[in-house]
Amino acid sequence: MFLYALAAAAAISQSAPAQSPPTFRAGVELVRLDVRVTDADGRPITDLRQDEFEVVDGGSLPIVFFQHVQEPEGSFAETASHTVAGEVSTNQGAARGQLYLILFDQLHIAPGNEQRARLAAQKFVTTRLRPGDRVALYALPGPGPQIAFTPDARRVAAALAGIHGTAEPRSFGALGSMTRYEAFEIIRGNEMILQRVAERFQSQAGSDAQTRGASALSTGTLPLTELVKEDARKIANTADGESRAVLARVSDVLRPLRAIEGRKTILFISEGFEGDRLAREIESVAAAAAESYSVVHAFDINRREVDITADEPVGADQANNIHDRLSPLGTLAAETGGSLVLDVAARADQAFASIAEQSQDYYLIGFMPKAHGQPGEYRRVSVRVKRAGSRVSSRTGFALSDAAAHMDRQQALQRAMTAPFAQQGLPVQYTTYTLRGNTPGIQTVVLSLETELPVTSSQEAHAADIVFAVRSIADGRVVASGKDVIALPTHTRAGATTGTGAFRVQFDLAAGEYLMRAAVREPGGLVGTADRRFTVRALDGPGIVSGDLLVTSAHGELPVRAAAYTGDGLTAALSLYARTTEQLASARVVIDLMAIGESTAIVSGFADLRDVTATDRGAVREARVELPLQSVAPGAYLARAKVTVGPDTVTEAVREVVVRTGQRPVVTAADDDPAFDAREVASTIVSREFVARLTRQSSAAAGDARRAVDRLAAADFPRAVEAFETVLRVEPRDAAAAFLLGWAYHGAGDDRQAISAWRRSAYLDPTFVPAHLALVDLFNRLSQPALALQAVRAGLAVLPDSPELAERLTRLERR
Repeated sequence: MFLYALAAAAAISQSAPAQSPPTFRAGVELVRLDVRVTDADGRPITDLRQDEFEVVDGGSLPIVFFQHVQEPEGSFAETASHTVAGEVSTNQGAARGQLYLILFDQLHIAPGNEQRARLAAQKFVTTRLRPGDRVALYALPGPGPQIAFTPDARRVAAALAGIHGTAEPRSFGALGSMTRYEAFEIIRGNEMILQRVAERFQSQAGSDAQTRGASALSTGTLPLTELVKEDARKIANTADGESRAVLARVSDVLRPLRAIEGRKTILFISEGFEGDRLAREIESVAAAAAESYSVVHAFDINRREVDITADEPVGADQANNIHDRLSPLGTLAAETGGSLVLDVAARADQAFASIAEQSQDYYLIGFMPKAHGQPGEYRRVSVRVKRAGSRVSSRTGFALSDAAAHMDRQQALQRAMTAPFAQQGLPVQYTTYTLRGNTPGIQTVVLSLETELPVTSSQEAHAADIVFAVRSIADGRVVASGKDVIALPTHTRAGATTGTGAFRVQFDLAAGEYLMRAAVREPGGLVGTADRRFTVRALDGPGIVSGDLLVTSAHGELPVRAAAYTGDGLTAALSLYARTTEQLASARVVIDLMAIGESTAIVSGFADLRDVTATDRGAVREARVELPLQSVAPGAYLARAKVTVGPDTVTEAVREVVVRTGQRPVVTAADDDPAFDAREVASTIVSREFVARLTRQSSAAAGDARRAVDRLAAADFPRAVEAFETVLRVEPRDAAAAFLLGWAYHGAGDDRQAISAWRRSAYLDPTFVPAHLALVDLFNRLSQPALALQAVRAGLAVLPDSPELAERLTRLERR
């Protein structure tokens, strides 16, 4: 049972995988496409299977990642109450709104033409955004608003007043002015437009000559039409340069969004631009959208009514001009699976509303691209769905990532921790347990987390990264945080490629309301985050209070989701706290098992109350529960422990429990006593902090500490023992050094010396839980249950509120 000693030092345990896991592999970076599938009436098809999708990239490619992202039923608040504020927090089905990014292409909007779209956008953000939605606003290429995703609709609505169109209808060359439409038509070879402009210039020159009495247009040796063409080329080149600047800015805005999980809806508001010579730039924007899972809806805000005072094309020229400028927008929308919304100027409110009404229901599919291609290259790909009558909307390609542009592990986790919504690349679920701490006014919180991770062989050294942070809701301060690694599972069901990685850690918090985010990143780059809102109760009041109800698992751990079996019964523990021993003397605890949503108990029983223990913070009394379940049907239940004194209920604690038929699966000897892994010991937070602390202190033993941990990781146990002994000669009161020395002795096969080292560690720091657990587990392995009981009780005498030691005592007493 050595891994459980490491669990208290934030190491990892493993269990069976969840049903239907995604089939990705460690170290493989996948291309993911978001695919929206609807029926003939435009309704989302929500029951497609992985085998009904096909990705074609010069041939059919297998889909190795599949996820259905479905808009949760009910309101945002209702969904959040189950996934964020529930007993178990999860990112699966988590409350998440939509991400809207509004881009105003100011450079291609005539002054004043932005007003209708701007007012409609203000109405959209103030009336159509839901509580979970986020919106961003950018004026391109600037100046103007530059607002990243925010839930503050009022801020965005106010900033929209700073949007202004800056497009000029006419441009001036050496001979005179012409519209950009005329310039592009001339360089396309439109002889009719060329002659018309030349005649206009000639007429203007003649008029000027009469006025000034001299020739106003000198063509030299070149025909007038050649000079007109030269002017047209200069005007078109200037226009293309401006369009390239806008498109480059769009790419710059979209690419960083790849760090934010989920589909982004881009509202690109423009009158369009000529795209004859901008194919590469448009493709670059499509690639940026592909990388960031963005869908572009282009809003055409051209005015189509005839204005005889406007210096713009009219009639057929006006229609052709609009068509030419909208063509690139239509291409961009099609490439990203979006739409071109025409004539928005006449129906701006309806256009924005139609986007808000689209369902957030789509599929994420992942595949491994073929090896050919260059980094940054945009590659065409198509997605097919085999079900008859289905209509597929997806991007038409993807960009091969440039390794230099990849975020490192810390950057990826930092982005995940600040993203607007929980990310669902990896399924994550976790819960918290609250017990009284060792300091007045401070409670101990235990975080218990599970996540789906790719399976690796035992020879590989891959691990997933985990980071968590806890903020006070009262003032927003970070009050607890940490980072560690989770070893990848090495065994699971036959044929499965994922298993469950588990993580536990404890930290201290004052009573209050808190919001936590935990982020996990596997070696291939997939990230999962989950948010949790929880309350820490004060456990130092004048009356009787209790910690959380601990429903134990097979190994005595604190599980994420508590489970009990009808053949084994339900085993639970509860700590009662008071200021005096007399208060606890007459306390009684009854436990009821009720169906969720019901108030009538199906099974009830009294807890076995242990002797009251006096501590420097008052009194504590342990209640142990054994509840038979033979007559209970399988399903979800609520276990409620009610603490009474006489006829009065003074406090109660509840925990959700899943009841299953039969008996808990038998734990084999291999599972109950997993092989000692020196690399795992060397990678724990205890080992890393041991080296870091001595390094910070500039201890003479810092070099020996690094060498000792390295030798332990390499399973060079004799040299590890020698190095740890050297550290202890310099730092004789270092409990961590003694603890790690015990593992080095154990690896060398000298358990007698290992026991001596762990006893020394516990003596140097009686609150160092890993040392107590290591002793308990080794005595168990040596078939010395009496010594194991003695070790766990010695630990509880110093740490009466330790959940790990309390649960280990329960297991030992049951044996």
